[in-house]
Amino acid sequence: MTGRARTLPGVTVRTWLGAGMAALATLLASCGSSGSEPAPAQTGAAPTSTPAAGFQPTAAPTAPSQPKKLGTSSGVATTAKDPKFTALEGATAHFGMLGRAAYQVEVPEDWNNELVLYAHGFAGFGTEVAVQTPPAALRRYLIDHGYAWAASSYSENGYVPGIGADDTLALKELFAREFGQPEKTYLVGASMGGNVVALALENHGDAYDGGLAICGALMGIGQIDYLVSWVAAAEFTSGLDFPIGEPGGNLGSVFLTELPRELGPASNPTQKGKQFASIVKNLTGGPRPFFQEGFAEQYTVNFGLALLDPERKLLVNRAATNEGVEYDIDEGLGLTDEQVNEGIRVFAADPAARNAEAHPDAVPTTGKISDPLLTLHNTGDLFVPISMEQDYKEAVESAGKADLLVQRAIRAGGHCKFSGEELTTAFADLAAWVKDGKKPKGEDLSGDLRDVGREFTNPLRPGDPGGME
Repeated sequence: MTGRARTLPGVTVRTWLGAGMAALATLLASCGSSGSEPAPAQTGAAPTSTPAAGFQPTAAPTAPSQPKKLGTSSGVATTAKDPKFTALEGATAHFGMLGRAAYQVEVPEDWNNELVLYAHGFAGFGTEVAVQTPPAALRRYLIDHGYAWAASSYSENGYVPGIGADDTLALKELFAREFGQPEKTYLVGASMGGNVVALALENHGDAYDGGLAICGALMGIGQIDYLVSWVAAAEFTSGLDFPIGEPGGNLGSVFLTELPRELGPASNPTQKGKQFASIVKNLTGGPRPFFQEGFAEQYTVNFGLALLDPERKLLVNRAATNEGVEYDIDEGLGLTDEQVNEGIRVFAADPAARNAEAHPDAVPTTGKISDPLLTLHNTGDLFVPISMEQDYKEAVESAGKADLLVQRAIRAGGHCKFSGEELTTAFADLAAWVKDGKKPKGEDLSGDLRDVGREFTNPLRPGDPGGME
């Protein structure tokens, strides 16, 4: 299991929560866009966009039966943002509705008969679904090199990787009907979209030839387990009692006044705040480049799910647990590992929710991939920590699929912060691997991470700490 965290610099007690919510909105707006192109944020408000002329939100023909249904609908009614978009030069734009999901397709004039399906990240809990295009540099590369791409809004928001995988597969089938069966099909996913990639390669492998997961939540429900571990560590180190899982529980006052008072800001933590940061650091992969920057970015944001669902009613919250997590704390901070592990509250999962048969996407992924998978991860990502890569590597090796996995670290702070060169190189290497069978270079992320990513980070970021001797 994973569990990791981060911090916001120099925030006062009165603005601590507000800054956290603002940071959450910013993160959701960029989640899946890899820092290259803004993606639409989702809110609970009614949609404000007006469908463009010619946009007809009518259902397309029902998609053929899928090999295995992976998502569970919440039953919430949704509307779709108009998917009309402008094609890049040398390509044509196609868009519409497939069931309740909007979609976009871009086909170059000199199509090479290969398709890239893009799976976007977590887009909040609003009722308006929207398509997100691939990051700008990757999109330009695909069109320039003859690849068509397609992307689904998914039919629902929330943490819904199963729905994402199902709707993406349906879009692939629609593409084949409208444009012809691709010779090769690649699946690229960011953040929660990385969970979509892992699920699809484990369950819909026959539909794809390879996958690229960037900043991916590869361990499935392990991503939510991590957020539970984050909150549990904060509760313990702060000495507060969080009313989580209680009827009528409200964390607003706790997070607004009490927690920032006990932990302090990331830039100037109290002793308790230092204990919390140490536990988080060790939980998320240990010492590594740009940990502090990533910790600062997520310091309040990672409390968002607990704040939005304190009673743990959502399926993903009911399925999540920190049971079995081993916490470590650095020496000299007034606590021992034994005290930490005995003192942190364990939140149990609801067995009916964490059930692979009923909810295939509310359990940890298995690592039983059937196609080549290349992953990129920022060292300083604490929304989806790089320890997720470590856990997934172990799962893939246990499944006997190590020959199908290549992992790369990118030395940068924050979530999904990749350069255009890093993204396009990764995709080009994946495509070459699929076509000629030659496995590209990667690195072992299972051990000490203090000097990882030098070969694949392009360019090195300002303030890179070097080897952290």
